[in-house]
Amino acid sequence: MKLRNFLILGAVICMSTLAFAQNSECDADISVYREAFKQWDGKASTANPTMISSWRKVFLTCPSYKERTLTDGVKIVNNALVRSTKDEALKEKYIDTLVMVYEARIQYFPKTKTGNQVGNIKGRMGIDLMAYPSRMEQAYYALKEAIEIDENNTNYAFIDAYFTTIINMVKAGKLDESVILDEYSHLMDIAEFNINRYTEESNEKLLENFSQTKANLEGMVQPYANCEDLVRIYQKKYDADPENVELLNKIATVLSARNCDKSDLYLSVAIKLHRLNPSPESAYFIGKRYLSDQEYAKATSYLLEATKSQDVKSAAQAYKYLAQIMLKESKWEQGRAYARKAIELDKTDGEPYMIIGYLYASSGKDCSANPLQAKSVFWAAVDKFEQAKRVDPSLASKANEMIRDYSKMFPTSEDAFFYNVFEGDEYQIECWINETTKARFSNN
Repeated sequence: MKLRNFLILGAVICMSTLAFAQNSECDADISVYREAFKQWDGKASTANPTMISSWRKVFLTCPSYKERTLTDGVKIVNNALVRSTKDEALKEKYIDTLVMVYEARIQYFPKTKTGNQVGNIKGRMGIDLMAYPSRMEQAYYALKEAIEIDENNTNYAFIDAYFTTIINMVKAGKLDESVILDEYSHLMDIAEFNINRYTEESNEKLLENFSQTKANLEGMVQPYANCEDLVRIYQKKYDADPENVELLNKIATVLSARNCDKSDLYLSVAIKLHRLNPSPESAYFIGKRYLSDQEYAKATSYLLEATKSQDVKSAAQAYKYLAQIMLKESKWEQGRAYARKAIELDKTDGEPYMIIGYLYASSGKDCSANPLQAKSVFWAAVDKFEQAKRVDPSLASKANEMIRDYSKMFPTSEDAFFYNVFEGDEYQIECWINETTKARFSNN
């Protein structure tokens, strides 16, 4: 027993001595390459051969000793080796070395004090590989894995790069066109998540970066996002697997988001989806299509079902569509009721107030007990347009246009004089509106 313990102790001492000797040797080589590295301007023409040989020795002998060896190695291999040769075969070998350096960092240093960094390393590798056309597919998979690992925590630069590689892969015939649209939706979700995050945190730099990324995505997807192309791309997938509920949901969502709901494909998909898996969401897709066809009775039936959706955004939109149908059918009170339901679901959306304004302005002929009352509906309408832009500044331009147009229809001071109403007076609009407003007059 004593002999066994003695042997184990001897082995440990021997291993420690070897490790110490190895680390001492590595420290010496690190010192040599680091001194040259700090003086280097990063150009292939000025790379010190001693720097390269000393770094290579450290990398091959003790890659797990210091992470800096691997981060320095990326710059050395990229700039001093890959870009230094015109020999394509040799260049490919150097690129293989670059990949080895990144993979060693993933193997030996997958975490930092703040968490997992594998996604970040893969993303950086993908961006580096994008510079070499022969490694397009490798770059695509590295960036894809980076985003799968980090999702909403993905570096904005990796999002741009990944989408670029997708488009290049499609052009090369290595990916189906539908991947562009599928991943566009996914990447936009990540970008918008971070825009909201950094808006709340008041982080202007990252907010600007992700806002630019969103704009880049929108620009890159445009050649593939017109309705004709979308229908062509998704018709093939639908024909090949028409009973796939997940696919049907995806097609309906994409076509709806891009306002391609007038296509025959959209209607076929929506009806099939509702038959296979009836839900408020599938009802929404059908209702939207019938609304675009001006088949209001059918649209109303499906949109009422859609208001039961657990997705607040979809339910609110269904209520807004219903309010718009009531506006077209002169059902003023019912339209306002639907618009108010939409407001309850999303108090930051100004569009329901715009719809109520249109309802008020359109109902003058039904509120004409006297000339003043018939024109007072425009006071109420303008009040709602003002409220719309307060709630949702993005509607300011449209709301101001409506305010200018409808203010011209206000009663004149002469109209109001006979009813003892003067500028600035409180005025109760009766009829179905039943709201209090301020008297304002037109100069026309």
